[in-house]
Amino acid sequence: MAESPMVGARVPQDWQQQISALAAAAGRKEAEIVREALAQYLGKTDPKAVKGAIADLQERVINLERKLGRLAG
Repeated sequence: MAESPMVGARVPQDWQQQISALAAAAGRKEAEIVREALAQYLGKTDPKAVKGAIADLQERVINLERKLGRLAG
């Protein structure tokens, strides 16, 4: 990524915990989660990124359904 300015903000502890949990669940960095949230707020969401995120989630659901099927079967 090209050099970009740093923006900092203090957030409530529970927000930080949620950001951390979202990042861990998605296998992403906390900074990525925060940038994505800011992009959505500013209306700068990249449609390709949204489609990619949806595709990733669909793949995760498919994998979980397979695992669940093996456990149930």
